[in-house]
Amino acid sequence: MKLKIVYYWLYFRFKRKSKTRKELTQYQQRKLQSFFAKVLTQSPYYATFVKEGKVLDDFPIINKQIFMEMFDQINTQGIKKQQAMEIALQAEESRNFSPEYGKLTVGLSTGTSGKRGLFVVSEKERAQWVGLVMNRVIKPIFFKKQKIAFFLRANSNLYSSIRSSLFEFAYFDIFKPVDELLADLNAYQPHILAAQPSVLSDIADRQQRGLLHISPKQIISFAEVLQDEDNHFISSVFNVSITQVYQCTEGFLGVSCTHGTIHLNEDFLLIEKKTIEGRRFHPVITDFTRSTQPIIRYELDDILIERESPCPCGSVFLGLERIEGRADDVLVFTTSEGKVKLYPDIICRMIARRTNDFRTYRIVQTDESHVRIELDCDPGDFDTVGQRIQAGIEDLLQTNHVYSITIELQKGITTSPGSKLRKVTRAIL
Repeated sequence: MKLKIVYYWLYFRFKRKSKTRKELTQYQQRKLQSFFAKVLTQSPYYATFVKEGKVLDDFPIINKQIFMEMFDQINTQGIKKQQAMEIALQAEESRNFSPEYGKLTVGLSTGTSGKRGLFVVSEKERAQWVGLVMNRVIKPIFFKKQKIAFFLRANSNLYSSIRSSLFEFAYFDIFKPVDELLADLNAYQPHILAAQPSVLSDIADRQQRGLLHISPKQIISFAEVLQDEDNHFISSVFNVSITQVYQCTEGFLGVSCTHGTIHLNEDFLLIEKKTIEGRRFHPVITDFTRSTQPIIRYELDDILIERESPCPCGSVFLGLERIEGRADDVLVFTTSEGKVKLYPDIICRMIARRTNDFRTYRIVQTDESHVRIELDCDPGDFDTVGQRIQAGIEDLLQTNHVYSITIELQKGITTSPGSKLRKVTRAIL
């Protein structure tokens, strides 16, 4: 595995870079032709399209729901969704993320809908991911081993693959109480701090109040939208500019340059823009490096805004002005011991473990002692599904010593026309 990582690190570091958009487009087309012949012919779902001589534009645009429904047919390794899901759920419950499906890494994800998603990657794909991250994300400190503190909702062999003679990787499970995590962080003293913006803000707040004393040389933000105010606050507290990583279940999509522009990784992704209005668009991605679980014309719910002018860094890769939309709110409760925060990822992952029998949901904190569960599911399932979610939230609250909270169950989702659904919201006026 380590030799493969070194190979891909060298490959990404020294491979020829496209100097113009025309060169990039030609490169993408060559990679796609090879990918169709070598990979898609092994996928029962896509093999028919290839045999019929279809070009990319002829392939259907899919989303997470279709991707999961067709899991058995899309993957190239004969993996069964039920078996993979059992492995992923067991890992979530036990918090032991080392089990694999044969030699494949399996993980559970949640997205905007909160619905379960499965990702499966091979050892080769893990090595590619690590090699790319080492090249484009991690800033090297030469002649010194770097300690990386990774705050994650779930660990994975994918992430722990970073560990080597150059990097020491520490996984911080955000299901644990915040005070315990920050005590461990203080003891660890990382060179690199990687976490969601909501977690980074909490860490910066503790640092500012003198309850934490760390000096990271690099801060990496991922999983949620990094709002400008959070970016400024975190950066000012640690006097470090933040590296933004745009990654989701579907892959490592982009990373910010030295000018703060997020550039999409178009040397292994083909991005089709489904225009919403103006420079706003939904990305439809085709990844010609994912061979276990091919990602072909996969539409994401994210709303991206393209830069109006080229980035000063000179990259030919598509640059974003920003990833639009609010990060989900953090629920905040007051106890005799102080404030307790429940991060949205914790809540969504808990619900994904408890049930999947819903269309969508929204968790709304309306005041210090009231939480409303808005649930959209089949009428006959409402009581059962609602009770599972309610029990899960009660367990989370009690684990964090939060009591006397009223939890209300509501049929249907309350939204304003045209607004984006945020699955966890703190709506305290």
